[in-house]
Amino acid sequence: VSAFTQVISLTVRSKITAECTEELNYVHMLNGVLPNSIRCVAWASVPDGKSARFDCISRSYRYYFPKANLDLDRIRQAAADLVGTHDFRNFCKLDITNSEPTFIRRIDNVTVEQLNSGHDLNSKNSGYEMCELLVHGSGFLWHQIRCVVAILISIGQGKEDASLVRMLLDIEKYPCTPNYQIASELPLVLFDCQFDGVDWICDQASLRITICHLQRHWASFQIRATMTKAMLDNLENQISDKQQLPILGQLSIRLSANPNTSSTRKC
Repeated sequence: VSAFTQVISLTVRSKITAECTEELNYVHMLNGVLPNSIRCVAWASVPDGKSARFDCISRSYRYYFPKANLDLDRIRQAAADLVGTHDFRNFCKLDITNSEPTFIRRIDNVTVEQLNSGHDLNSKNSGYEMCELLVHGSGFLWHQIRCVVAILISIGQGKEDASLVRMLLDIEKYPCTPNYQIASELPLVLFDCQFDGVDWICDQASLRITICHLQRHWASFQIRATMTKAMLDNLENQISDKQQLPILGQLSIRLSANPNTSSTRKC
């Protein structure tokens, strides 16, 4: 799982005195000792005892996947049932280290959007378009997003009914988690964390360096994707019967639950 705006809390020294009002450049100092895969972009002074984990009022996750043969309208219909305060025990992995677990969580918003529909690399309705699932809520259970994605992908493939989400939220009828394979962790990104009363201080020089770093990553992966797409175009043009062309269905299956094991038997 990747994180774009992960937040941590730590105790550091300060040079603020009666004579000095300029604080240390924590962003620059931290980036000097962190690996390139981790970059600090902002800091904030907070009261003692404030927790980056427990004082976070909301989080947003994004999950990226190819459109392939998925019916996005069915996914949106099912995802709408996730919004609200529910018992999500059927959409998570149980944490055996927690002796008194609570599965009640609030999801404020769920959207499913198709990206790059006009891009040459992902021509419209080719199946290569990328999609984004955005889930915003107060907090999440262990592997909750990956479990949600597994169910939604299966619904989008037409292998489960769109009512499955609503059924699994009915804890009285289905009190035990069904057996299904959760989605891959690769496309999952913790994208935003919100706090009350926190004023972030950004270091512009560090931001520019981080942007350059991500631009190099983007260019490298985009070049590889373009090369791969050119190879696919060449091979697909050699298929005489276009109806027999694969449409990324196998990739979607690898990201989803097995419909034969996602039963909703009552325990």
